[in-house]
Amino acid sequence: MSIKLITPLMRNGISEMHLKLARTCKDISKVGLSILSILDEYLDVFEYVPEELVFKKVRIPEKTFAREISTLRTKKLVESHSTRAAYRLTFLGLDCLALLELVEKGVVTHVGPSIGTGKESVLYLAKTSTNEIAVVKFYKIGRVSFKKVVRYRGYLTDQPSWLEASKLAAEREYRALLLLSKHTNLIPKVWGWSKHAVVMEYIDGEDLYRYRNARDPKSILNLILTTMRSAYLNAGIVHADLSEYNIVVSVRDSSEIPYIIDWPQYVSREDPLAEEYLTRDVSNLLKFFKRRYGVSLDLEKAVGYVKGLVDGI
Repeated sequence: MSIKLITPLMRNGISEMHLKLARTCKDISKVGLSILSILDEYLDVFEYVPEELVFKKVRIPEKTFAREISTLRTKKLVESHSTRAAYRLTFLGLDCLALLELVEKGVVTHVGPSIGTGKESVLYLAKTSTNEIAVVKFYKIGRVSFKKVVRYRGYLTDQPSWLEASKLAAEREYRALLLLSKHTNLIPKVWGWSKHAVVMEYIDGEDLYRYRNARDPKSILNLILTTMRSAYLNAGIVHADLSEYNIVVSVRDSSEIPYIIDWPQYVSREDPLAEEYLTRDVSNLLKFFKRRYGVSLDLEKAVGYVKGLVDGI
C-alpha cells in the first residue's frame, strides 16, 4: 500500500508543506497504523481509549508500544489524556486512516496538495485509478457547524464526537451523490468514501458567489432549479442548505454549467420539514440572482416547478 504524490501538479508556488498529509501518512509504521485503527474502532465507546485496552489489543512488547505511542503523539496523530493513561484519535490520524484505506481499495492512486478549506471540510487534489483528477473531501465537523450535525444524527449528546459526526457527514454525502448521479449530471461524480473522506469529481469552475460576469444568469438559475427538481422528484431528496456558496459554475465551450455541491445535510422529501427547507433553498437562490444579476422569478412558481406542480418556469 503506497501513496504517491501528484508532484506534476505542484505549481503556483505550492510548497512542500502542502504535501504534509500524504508524507505523514506514508511514514506511519504497521504497528502505528494498528494503534490508530484501534482508537478508531472505539470512537463511539470512549472519549479517550484506556492505554491498557490499546496495549492488550495491539499485542506488542511494552517498550515498542511506548515508542510507537510517542511517535504518534509527536506527529499529532493521537492525543493523550491530561491526567490518565488514555489516548484518542486526532483528525489528522483519521485523515491518514481514511486516505490509506482509499489507496488500498484502489479508489485513489495519487494525492496532491490541499486546494481548499471551509468551515466543515478540507479538500485535497487526487488522482483516481482510472487516471481522472479528483478531490478528496475530508469532513472536519466542529462546534461551528454542529447545528447541521444535529440534523444528520437525529439526536444531541452532551459531548458529541466530532470525528464520528464527520464520518456520518461523509457517508451521507457519498450516498446522496451516488443516488443523485442516477438522475442528473449536474452534481459531482463520486468514486468512493472511507470514514470521513469522500472522493469526488474535481469541478473546474468558480463558486457562484464569486461569479460576477455571467453571460446568461437566467439560464444558470433554470439549470439549478431543474437539478433541484430532479433531486426532489426522482431521488426524493431536498438539499436543505442551498445557497450561492455551494454552487460551482463551470464554463465549457461558452456554456455556463452550474453544479450543486455539499449534500450531507439533505433530507427526504417525506421529512416533516422538507417543505420548509425546500422553500428556503429556492428563496436563497432567487434573492441572490435578483441582487447579483437582476433576474427575478416568483418564489411560489419556482417552488411549484421544483415539486413538479408546474411544467415550466
